Amino acid sequence: MILQILLWSFNAVAPVLFAIVLGWLIAFRGHIAEDDRTFLNRLCFKYLLPAQLLANTLSIDFTAGYNVRLLVYCAGGILATAAAAWVLFTVLIADRPKRAIFILSAFRTNNILYGMPLAANLFGAEGVAVAVMVYPITIVSFNALTVATLVYFSQSGAKSGAVLKKTLLDVAANPLIVACLLGTFCAAAGITIPRFLKGGLDSVGAAATPVALLLLGSQIDAKKLSGNLRPALAACVLRLVLVPAALLAVVIPAGFRGPELSALMVAFAAPSAVTNMVMARNYNVAPDFAAQTVYLSTIFSLGTIFLFIVFLRFFGLM
Repeated sequence: MILQILLWSFNAVAPVLFAIVLGWLIAFRGHIAEDDRTFLNRLCFKYLLPAQLLANTLSIDFTAGYNVRLLVYCAGGILATAAAAWVLFTVLIADRPKRAIFILSAFRTNNILYGMPLAANLFGAEGVAVAVMVYPITIVSFNALTVATLVYFSQSGAKSGAVLKKTLLDVAANPLIVACLLGTFCAAAGITIPRFLKGGLDSVGAAATPVALLLLGSQIDAKKLSGNLRPALAACVLRLVLVPAALLAVVIPAGFRGPELSALMVAFAAPSAVTNMVMARNYNVAPDFAAQTVYLSTIFSLGTIFLFIVFLRFFGLM
């Protein structure tokens, strides 16, 4: 039984691990330049991932009942984590920029990249359908809370009205947010799109996960892992162990099981989002420290997620 559980859990995370490691090897061998990464980032963010999210949210079946309770617990977990992190780190961390990154590490995860492949590997189409339900909540709440945090902790030059206005406009025009909300609206309103268009979205969206994971692996820079290692590791423990364990201790007694618990687990246990690094750089809020937390949490995340899956499977919860 133990061997079966370990194998089932390994098969869930191994494809994700393979893509990330392959991306790192491609970069290590010098086969991808910085311009290539910039292009692929733009391609994923503006086209591939939005196509995938739109295709999947269009497939939400509201006639079968939309799990509002799942969304409430997901949103509540994110908001409670952000609030607790603000209070806790205001007391514990005097350095304001580092405090901001600790707060971001606590609540914002890379569940968009991790959620879909893990849901598919664990529960197939049913898992993907449930995972898609939480995306509108996570994407909107993550972006709103991140902007609020970075604006508050930003250096003086980043507090200007022009920067804030541009950021808010960028968030409102975020292709991931637009795709999620548009697809959810069409599904809820019963609007169907032509079959050829849905097929095109499915085809383009199918490239999103492998390209994004390869790109994520290629961005891991060993040179940026030195310095401030102790606080960066502390942020990783917070992101990968303490926060997901605390939130799972709430949602498991609430009765979530199977694909629903899987969706919540990934939303709470995925590593720090790459967007943390990008936005921290834009707002001049400890950008190097933010990069460390992203790289380290990405490296260790598949091990911790594997252990969470083993634990949940062993006790018959997933």
